[in-house]
Amino acid sequence: MRIAVATLATMSLLTACGGGGAAPAAGTSSAAATYTFIIPKLAAHLVYAERLVDNLNNTVNRTIVDDVTAVNTDGSFAMHEEDPSHNRVVSGSIDQTAYPTDFQYNPSAQLTRWVIAQTAGTVSCAVTQGSVGAPSPLGVGAGWNTSYTEICGAGAGMMLTQSGSLAGMETITVAAGTFSAFKFVSTVTTTVNGITRTETASRWRDASGGDTRTLKTASTYTYSGGTPAAGALVSDSRELQSYR
Repeated sequence: MRIAVATLATMSLLTACGGGGAAPAAGTSSAAATYTFIIPKLAAHLVYAERLVDNLNNTVNRTIVDDVTAVNTDGSFAMHEEDPSHNRVVSGSIDQTAYPTDFQYNPSAQLTRWVIAQTAGTVSCAVTQGSVGAPSPLGVGAGWNTSYTEICGAGAGMMLTQSGSLAGMETITVAAGTFSAFKFVSTVTTTVNGITRTETASRWRDASGGDTRTLKTASTYTYSGGTPAAGALVSDSRELQSYR
């Protein structure tokens, strides 16, 4: 069964809190724009609507809540995430449950480690030999390439590669409001038991200047080299519903 951190590491909702800002015309971009991650405020609270679709044609719609639980002097921070319903979700051979998880991030909002509170006990995970996600600062049109390893428990670890770029600036509307946003696009690839999974992802971050919270994410998954497990993800997305 899949530990419920979903591409949660690669897709992880690196969130923060703050006000919106004046938005440019929809679809506009600026080559002069530069993304710099803004450290979130302690006790920031964000609510997302999440939608998962798997290869058994099952769809999961649920709420995900993120709370910033610590902000350290070096700019690193911690975030607690959970599904308030605490519903168990298993599709085929894949556990899609959103177990309560405590994430740790560096000052650039790159995931470093996390602890999952599963029914049978906690599982500790870490990113080694690389970094996850966009570096900060990053200009529009600039990109990154990285390789890293995710290790959970006593496992041998899973190696992943990621390439991405800051595609531009957009105006997007989600339930929480209309925002000027940085749009990032990326591809994450990993091979397990001879099957290669490729995640093609987009992420929109608040570009108001007061915060760089995640506003929306959307990912699709393709598989090669074999048949993925029954219940493997085909797509997932999150949209910000509210924040404080």
